Amino acid sequence: MARFLIVILMLSLAACAPRGRLAYLDHPVADARSIFVGSTRAPDPQTGQPFGTARSQQLRLARFDVATPPDRKVAEIAYPMTDTSPVDPDKQFLVSQSEIDMPRSAFQSELRTALRKHDGQAVLFVHGFNNSFAEGLYRMAQMGADFDLPGVMVHYSWPSRANVLGYAYDRDSVLFARDGLEELIDDLNAAGAKRILIVAHSLGSELVMEVLRQEAIAHKQGRFSTISGVVLISPDIAVDVFKTQADAIGTLPTPFIIFTSSKDRALQLSARLTGKRDRLGNLEDVSRIARYRVTVINVSAFNTGDGHFNVVTSPALIRLLDSAQQVAQVLEVEQLGRTGLGDAVVLTVENTTQIILAPISGG
Repeated sequence: MARFLIVILMLSLAACAPRGRLAYLDHPVADARSIFVGSTRAPDPQTGQPFGTARSQQLRLARFDVATPPDRKVAEIAYPMTDTSPVDPDKQFLVSQSEIDMPRSAFQSELRTALRKHDGQAVLFVHGFNNSFAEGLYRMAQMGADFDLPGVMVHYSWPSRANVLGYAYDRDSVLFARDGLEELIDDLNAAGAKRILIVAHSLGSELVMEVLRQEAIAHKQGRFSTISGVVLISPDIAVDVFKTQADAIGTLPTPFIIFTSSKDRALQLSARLTGKRDRLGNLEDVSRIARYRVTVINVSAFNTGDGHFNVVTSPALIRLLDSAQQVAQVLEVEQLGRTGLGDAVVLTVENTTQIILAPISGG
């Protein structure tokens, strides 16, 4: 108990740290990349930020053009922290221009134009626990830059408390935000999306699974026929809950990839808070989910920080995945029986393929 109280105290101190905020360049940038946004966050009247931590009953639509700083290394992400902190366009992700609270017709029109330029391909990112709006937006910009994500970038921002002590609030927000995510996917389909890759992190993974589940229960799976794959990064889902969700969904989207780490300290804390010993994101015994056609990629060897987002915070892992043509070889591992991802170990248990990644020898 004493050790647990110490952990809580440490989290309380961390909660006082300033959070990332939206900040704008003083002029538009031609090579800024557009990120289309659907959000169930309400405005924050105290800070003046357009998307705060309170919940909005209506899905709010926006577009942000985000400039990637030229003076940055792979996996680095920096942004202004407070209203008084200086803006550095050479090192920080900044907004070039934006449209907020767009009418649905205008949002779909701009989205349709962007999709046509990318042959109908889109990447939809759903952030995780303890994220402000700006942090989720800039994180997607970082992923777009580091992995050269193909297609139109779309971000669903659900109302996280953006506080390490807001876990209960965030879990409730996941349930609150289901209809908004479903609505955003409908907007993508209406705008002409042909292939939607969904990438979710942490609690965002549970949100994605819940939306897929509720569509299956309503016999509306056809509305999601454009989903070309699902990637769950460090999913904060109880294993038995995931199995219930997957059973209700039936046939999971293909490919279906789960990034895990046995060293994920955030999920270890989540296990304490929820009373469950393990989570899907730190699962080691894949036989527990062996009946599902999924690919589990263990990235414990690339641990950085608390180990909760190794895929985008480890320069070595990013270089490894990028050298494999944006995980294309991982997606084909079941057909090839091998992978070009360095000294990876590939195991198959019934329908599940597990890939245990290791740094390239001599790298």
